[in-house]
Amino acid sequence: MAAEPIQVHPAALRLRLERFHPRYAPLVASWVRDAREAYWLAPHSPAPITPAIVLGWTSPGRRPFQLVGVGGAPVAYGEINVLNGERAEYWLGHLIVDPAQRGRRHGVRLVRELVRFGLEALGASRISLVVFEDNENAIACYRSAGMRDDGREFHRFPAYGTSASLVRMAVSRGERPQG
Repeated sequence: MAAEPIQVHPAALRLRLERFHPRYAPLVASWVRDAREAYWLAPHSPAPITPAIVLGWTSPGRRPFQLVGVGGAPVAYGEINVLNGERAEYWLGHLIVDPAQRGRRHGVRLVRELVRFGLEALGASRISLVVFEDNENAIACYRSAGMRDDGREFHRFPAYGTSASLVRMAVSRGERPQG
């Protein structure tokens, strides 16, 4: 049986993961188009998402990254952060793609690169994230990147006066990625 060809957007081949540079905080903040996206992205921060809020995500102990295209400007942002240092567990957070670049699988590439970095460079045993149940595009992206559904978590979000059940997704060392 012949292998099926994988469809890859040509621009995705020219992307690289690099440490986030704070000068891009205004750009990342501009990618949040409305209050719903702000809530999905950063439910502990009140809308609107400002450059100062983005810079707050780069606090000590966090590892912010940007996915950079040919011209050097970021097309996506995300972090890999310690969840439990003793067990080498990490979580992905604040994953966002430039709206003009969406639909090109840059989100999938970002998640795959962050997971690869976590497993290879950080020695992670497990990497997880949480996502709102109604954020169907994000869930599809994470599944395509190899994350698996791993339960539910209930969180309170005082910045919005709400609480919600979120889907927890994960990948563990030694698992065969699903995506």
